[in-house]
Amino acid sequence: MFCKFCGKEIPDSSKFCPECGSKLDAPSAPYQAPYQAPAPQYAQPKAEPSTLATVAFVFMIISTVVSGFFLIPLAWMLPMTLIFKKKIDAGLPVGTGFKVCILLFVSTIAGILTLCDDKTP
Repeated sequence: MFCKFCGKEIPDSSKFCPECGSKLDAPSAPYQAPYQAPAPQYAQPKAEPSTLATVAFVFMIISTVVSGFFLIPLAWMLPMTLIFKKKIDAGLPVGTGFKVCILLFVSTIAGILTLCDDKTP
C-alpha cells in the first residue's frame, strides 16, 4: 500500500503514514502526483522588430539626447526608451497607453510611428 499524500510505501495494517503522518482511511491506489498547472506560455521572441519600431526607437534616442540638456525630462524619457527597446526585442506587446505616453512625453514622431505600427503587438 502507498500513502496517497506523500507516495511512500507503507504497511497494509497502518492507520497513519509513518513518513508524513497522514491518516489513512482505506487502502489507496498507487500514488499519483498532485495536479500541477501547465507552465505558462510566454510570447516567443520575434526574429526582428518591425522597421517602424526601430525608427521610432531611433527618434526616441534622438529626443532623449536633445532633451538631456535640461536633465529633468531624463527622469521619464530614458526609462520609457529602455522599456520600449526591451519589449520590442523580446517580442512582447507594447500597450496603446504606453504608445500614447511615448507620443506625449518622449517624442511626437516616435509616438505617431508606434501608434501606426500594426506589427508591434
